[in-house]
Amino acid sequence: MKTALLGFLLVCSASAQNSDTAFRKWWSGFQAAVAKHDAKTVAQGMRFPQPWENGPAIREIKSEAEFIARFDAFLTPEIKRQIARKRPESLPNGSYMIVWHARGNEYSLHFSAAAFALDGLAEGPP
Repeated sequence: MKTALLGFLLVCSASAQNSDTAFRKWWSGFQAAVAKHDAKTVAQGMRFPQPWENGPAIREIKSEAEFIARFDAFLTPEIKRQIARKRPESLPNGSYMIVWHARGNEYSLHFSAAAFALDGLAEGPP
């Protein structure tokens, strides 16, 4: 029984490391696509409508076409800086997140664990 449990834990640990390695590889490409203003590549794998809480005017992204057409409105210079500078944290559910503080709020940019993709922006009190 102990041998089976140890084997299972080793497999889970290796799987998590492989997933993290795959995410880091994806992250590098994602950062490059954001820097190049490659909206189509950034949009790959995103689900729509997408929750996007950035001030009172923007609460969601309705479609991929809207995201591509309004790329700079959704990925503001501040958000692009966070993507360029930060390393996402791994969450217990396997997804990833970047957190920062600005204008008295806390912002968190989420990335899907299932299909590495941008998965929303949340805004709230710190």
